[in-house]
Amino acid sequence: MGRQLGVYFTKEDCQNFLDFAKTTGNVVALPWKSPTSDFAPIETVDDKNLGFFLFNRGISSNLVIRHVAQQSYYAIDSLQSSVIEFSGSSIRDRTMFPGRIWAEFTFLNKERTALLPKEPEFSKWYDILANWIKKHSERVVWTDPIQRKESIVGYAGKGAQKFYDSGGRLSINPPRAKQSENLLGRILYHGNEPYAAYLHDIARRRLAGPKERIQLTCQLCGDKFYYGSKNVDHRVRVEDSTIYCPKVCPGCGEKRKLHGGVYPPTHSCGWDVMRSETYRQRDYAPIDKNELLILMRYLGVEPGSPLV
Repeated sequence: MGRQLGVYFTKEDCQNFLDFAKTTGNVVALPWKSPTSDFAPIETVDDKNLGFFLFNRGISSNLVIRHVAQQSYYAIDSLQSSVIEFSGSSIRDRTMFPGRIWAEFTFLNKERTALLPKEPEFSKWYDILANWIKKHSERVVWTDPIQRKESIVGYAGKGAQKFYDSGGRLSINPPRAKQSENLLGRILYHGNEPYAAYLHDIARRRLAGPKERIQLTCQLCGDKFYYGSKNVDHRVRVEDSTIYCPKVCPGCGEKRKLHGGVYPPTHSCGWDVMRSETYRQRDYAPIDKNELLILMRYLGVEPGSPLV
């Protein structure tokens, strides 16, 4: 399973992050692609290399390079390699779009039949970088107009904070996605009243009793869970009133069995986690009609209207 952390980082923020990353070990920043198999390390961040891979030679030698014959370049396989992907923010029309740090902590064995864990030190190194970002940045939050609660969508560096304070906007969507005034985040600075209210709301929701929650049933596996809970694998997709189920195959919808604590990356129907064309979204199912009515009343949405 992969983990990521959203960031709003200008070029200067990216350089500060890279400078810190290099102090955590024998770390190099490598471009996403190269004309040769010998990837030249990135020393200085500029507008052409706001995205790169971080590779710590002190904890791993696992660097898998693929040759893309049609385009005649070499690329790093981030799923199989022990690398951390980093991308800074792009800016367009006074709107800053999110970047991220992301890493995958499992890889496929040579037979492509099982997912195996990468080095434990690799996971610890990712946590060091993620914690540095959280410590040296400010939270960017977004208020869900349906659930009426705030959630953290990323962290803004010093440069991004200056951009925001001067009237810039922070989109929670990537540049190519649909943009809306309802999809703008805001910086929640430490020590001010909105920040205190945010912490109070988190505490209130964590202490909420079962009667204050809406229970939903997955139509694919039968599991029950509370709407809005972060401690379950099932997720509600509000744009089409469906529930994601982790226990079924994304290609055909049949139930899967755990092997070694994880679900296999392939299925007899032809689904393969490495081949996007086999993904049919059969791991989503509509919300039960009666439960949907209860959920709509809870959210203050008129019956027959979409949740968003």
